[in-house]
Amino acid sequence: MVAALAVPISRARRMGHLIEIHGTVYCPGNSNTNASGTNKGIFPVAEIHVVCDGKAILYSYTDASGGFLFTIDYQRYTIPKILKTCKLVVIAALTRCPKPSPSAGHLESNLKYMGDLIVGGDLKVSSIVPVGFHVVP
Repeated sequence: MVAALAVPISRARRMGHLIEIHGTVYCPGNSNTNASGTNKGIFPVAEIHVVCDGKAILYSYTDASGGFLFTIDYQRYTIPKILKTCKLVVIAALTRCPKPSPSAGHLESNLKYMGDLIVGGDLKVSSIVPVGFHVVP
């Protein structure tokens, strides 16, 4: 019975694990922007940061469709830690969005866990998305 348990345990140790934070940034309207993006349009080429415990740990830019993707090694940040201490912050002038958009402030969103996907039998990819961006003056 010990030999039967040794194979699955050793395989589990070799399995890789990545955490992906991904989504789309939409321009705000007169009020907060929801996660489904039912507002004025996308926010292309906007600088976006993953901020944990008040410090930017990663940054990138949205693509032409407002999309973004961050990959985090689970050994540095666990899913519970990300959900508790991290948020997304868009560092770009809101004036780049169509009117009516606020002229000052930035966009922020908390995060939520969506689930896991096993890729190729040896890579676990956990999916985290924004709850919904809102304007912070």
